[in-house]
Amino acid sequence: MTNLYVDALAITVRSLPRLKPATAMHRTHQQRQVAHLVAMRHGVPEARIKVRQPADDDPADAGDFLITQRALAALGPPPEQPHTLYLVRSGPLLDPMVAPLTATVHTMGWPGDEVGISHLEEQGGTLVFDMLAWAVPTDAGATVIIVDDPAYVDDTIEKPAFAAVALRLAPTGALRILACDEGRPPLGPKPEPYAHVFSGTGPCDAWLELYAALESGAVERGESALLQTVGRERQGWVHVEAVRPDLLHMTDVRI
Repeated sequence: MTNLYVDALAITVRSLPRLKPATAMHRTHQQRQVAHLVAMRHGVPEARIKVRQPADDDPADAGDFLITQRALAALGPPPEQPHTLYLVRSGPLLDPMVAPLTATVHTMGWPGDEVGISHLEEQGGTLVFDMLAWAVPTDAGATVIIVDDPAYVDDTIEKPAFAAVALRLAPTGALRILACDEGRPPLGPKPEPYAHVFSGTGPCDAWLELYAALESGAVERGESALLQTVGRERQGWVHVEAVRPDLLHMTDVRI
């Protein structure tokens, strides 16, 4: 894998996401129609689908890109050299008539290229690094935002983080991305090859756990950490090394 390092990490989390049953809306309401399609896709009754309500008086949230915008702002502006923004997101949007990536780039005045990535589902926080390893130039960096903020959710079986994790990738930095893959992680020659293991069902879960561990000082210099995603159908993992965790720029934003 091409050397990828993380030198800045920002998280944005909805403390109390507001969920409204889709069946509480009029049958002709656009969001209820989308919820019906989501229910059909998952093979569940429409009554189980809830719609995330946007924050009051916030057009960005109504347009479904507030959490992306907040994460990007918390991470800070990119360096002056060419820098690509990668938005990794799965699932239908709150408003199917808007594009969060385009809206974010326009609002933030992003100076470089932008790429939208979807259909990785719960593996968006792990397998995406396989693509980034060859897509990110060795002499430059990139900004990656991993979003788990679904607009439609069956909360009887789904437990999304309602969060976004923003990473500033660089040729060198505080955390080194060692490897990633789909399936079960390799065990290695040692009984316990990883100093830390962080796991969850969604794309952001393990990254949020890593953030908390780094913030508390639990991850020490030179230690490795396995970030694992165990979904209903697939598993994925990414292996990172804390090269200089004391140099990592970290920001936490709550909505």
